[in-house]
Amino acid sequence: MEHEPDGQALRRGEIRNLGPIAGTGARKGIPGIGAADLGEIIQLPDGSYVAVFGDAFGGSKVGSHPHYPSVAVPVTFDDAGRPHFGAPLTGPRGSPNPLFIPPRRARGMNTLPAGSFQVDGKTYMLVVGTNQLRPEGGSWLVEVTDDPSRGWKPVARSWRPAGYAKGGQSQISGYQSEDGNVYIVADAFDRTRKVTLYRADPHTCTDRSAWRPFVRLRDGSTGWGKPRQQAVPISDTNFGELSFREVDGAAVLSGFNVRNGPDGAVEIWVSERPTEIFSAGVMTVVMQQSDPDAANFVPQNYGGYIVPGSTLRYLNIFASQWNTLCDPQGVPIGAPYNTQQVIANVVRRG
Repeated sequence: MEHEPDGQALRRGEIRNLGPIAGTGARKGIPGIGAADLGEIIQLPDGSYVAVFGDAFGGSKVGSHPHYPSVAVPVTFDDAGRPHFGAPLTGPRGSPNPLFIPPRRARGMNTLPAGSFQVDGKTYMLVVGTNQLRPEGGSWLVEVTDDPSRGWKPVARSWRPAGYAKGGQSQISGYQSEDGNVYIVADAFDRTRKVTLYRADPHTCTDRSAWRPFVRLRDGSTGWGKPRQQAVPISDTNFGELSFREVDGAAVLSGFNVRNGPDGAVEIWVSERPTEIFSAGVMTVVMQQSDPDAANFVPQNYGGYIVPGSTLRYLNIFASQWNTLCDPQGVPIGAPYNTQQVIANVVRRG
């Protein structure tokens, strides 16, 4: 799936926000859904794609009805690289066809997407059971199937409690590298942890207890530890949403840095190796909320999911905005609440 349209070349370092594509303010958006966020693009086994949104609502703001705790929507891209969404494949709360079927220990929780990785043609998503956006119901993996309408079920024995890995593995993202290994970054769904890194064998990647953490070794250097060891943080700050992919042979991390400025920012990091994504990576801010007069200002931004088919010259990401402020009566405004398309040239100088 290539998304580098002719006539839309970007200069090195250039960033363009193409505006809302789903949710509040989107010109076409998702049929029947007026407010949505996230929208990670997931490839199904048959080669088609769906966008997986988090909490979504029938009206144009948070709190309107009906409420979808998560929703899968078919998506295609036109020659200009713009997404087009079909009708939702899964139903709202209380319907017989939710997207994520929770394990027993997460029943009654809000089930939300928390990242993905693809291995040998199979796609796995992490799902988190939340209460007020806290991962109190733990997290688990699901294997993506061709029919989201039948629900994606937990992978056997993949559930972990919220405190697993010292609370730092309720949100993930990863990729299978050209070297055959699977590299996975992780943090906390509630944005209370720094980023950690793991390496997994493709044959055991759904067993999180088999992941090898990137650790501090006895001699003070860093390297791969043994399964179940505590991973060392590789970021200086806490992060939220993560999207970790190999693009044009480089390790690329897009995500929400909680501590960039007073309110956080969506950043893209590019490095030669996954272990050096922060220590030697080149960073580009694609959404900031520190300076209204500066470029790329988007209040209350987050997300930043890399779209399949992206290149370093034309990195295509879906980032989000949610106005959490209240009106004078104390009622949440709830809008804008949307997903926006941002394209960037993140080719490194060299």
